[in-house]
Amino acid sequence: MRFLSSLLSVLLMAGICMAEAKPAWSADERQIAEKQIFDQLNQERQGAGLPALEWSEQAAQAARNHAQAMVENGQLSHQFPGERSLAERIGATGARFTLAAENIARTGYVEDVHPALMNSRGHRANILSSAYNAVGIGVMEHQNKIYVAQDFLFLVPMYSEEQFGAVFAQAFHLARKSKGRKALDARSDVLLHDLACATEGDAAKLTDKVSDAVAVVVFNSSDPHRLPEEMLGRAANPDFHRMNFGVCFRPDQEHGYANFWVVAAFAN
Repeated sequence: MRFLSSLLSVLLMAGICMAEAKPAWSADERQIAEKQIFDQLNQERQGAGLPALEWSEQAAQAARNHAQAMVENGQLSHQFPGERSLAERIGATGARFTLAAENIARTGYVEDVHPALMNSRGHRANILSSAYNAVGIGVMEHQNKIYVAQDFLFLVPMYSEEQFGAVFAQAFHLARKSKGRKALDARSDVLLHDLACATEGDAAKLTDKVSDAVAVVVFNSSDPHRLPEEMLGRAANPDFHRMNFGVCFRPDQEHGYANFWVVAAFAN
């Protein structure tokens, strides 16, 4: 009996060692798990009459990094000490978005992830929200536990400052044309770019800093095609013959990581 007991102890210890020695999931295994959860999520949305979310590799990159952070900390959290906020994590990947939210989970099996999230009111609300159009999912496995992060976002077109400015200028020309006004000379300006990067939105504080300007408009937006009412009013003015402008990418709470500030100065 003593021999059998010793043998059993050895076998149990060997089993523990084997469990500890189990290799971590490969990148392919993680990708398969991510796709499975992604497909289940969209099946749930389609069953509820909602459009499917598109896959965002940038959001997935942020989600994988956070899933790894949960592995390293051995617990679930939306933000660990020293870690960036959700918006900052996604924004650091270069994604342009106006809204973001996150689901996190830890289960023993991939098959349990989606049911677990759907049984949580807050997580379910994110999955079935019409506010988002994309998602990225990150999955990490550690010691027989599956750590998952789902990063939801509302993606918008990717613009550089130059691209945003070009589309904005075109939108202004079209607005001016629709009001029967002649095209004016529109140019980007380094000084106005610097002012756009520093402004808090008060045009009156900028008027004295812009020479020859008879009017200055300041606004922020995530869509260069949509002009504010003040810009539309300037488009209707027949006296303006020149518009200089500056555009600066500055994330904020209102427009998220798709926010641009614009300073436009008009001259006769």
